Amino acid sequence: MESKSSKNKFYCLYIKTGCEWNYVNEIQPVLDSSETPCNGKLYCLGKRMRLKNGKEYIDTLFQSYVFWETDSLDGFSFLQKGKGFIKILPQNNEPKALGNEDVELIQSFLAYGTVMPILRVSFDINDKIQILDGLFKGQEGHVKAVNRRNKRVNFEVELMNGSRLIGLTYEVVKKTETDV
Repeated sequence: MESKSSKNKFYCLYIKTGCEWNYVNEIQPVLDSSETPCNGKLYCLGKRMRLKNGKEYIDTLFQSYVFWETDSLDGFSFLQKGKGFIKILPQNNEPKALGNEDVELIQSFLAYGTVMPILRVSFDINDKIQILDGLFKGQEGHVKAVNRRNKRVNFEVELMNGSRLIGLTYEVVKKTETDV
């Protein structure tokens, strides 16, 4: 999948944990204003989760990260005024765009929207799985933890030169054959 414009790049903003959604709601209207020197779209990726009592809520997929798609860094300092802003990674004075693999991962999530639905699965720790539907469709990973009572699973994905553990509620994946 390609970005909306070939010159658009993705940057990662480091936001105080718990402030990600509010930051996007506060700053996106400023980015959309014709008076702002830079533009773009902010994305906070989330996952729909279910409590033991059945109540559903939306949790942040990558805590403290908001992704910014833009074609220009001109005047980006106004981003620092948003509540909860810590820095643009790796440093405010030298922001670096995400690499191609990271951009592909973020765009694959965005193809299904910013909030991942609940998925149903059946597997064990260390099983290699492939997600068949939803935000992670086509992604493979190794199961790190399974909570059958709460119907949750943790698995690893590669993002920004490191492994990130993702926990989600499940519905549709398949176990893949591992080479022995």
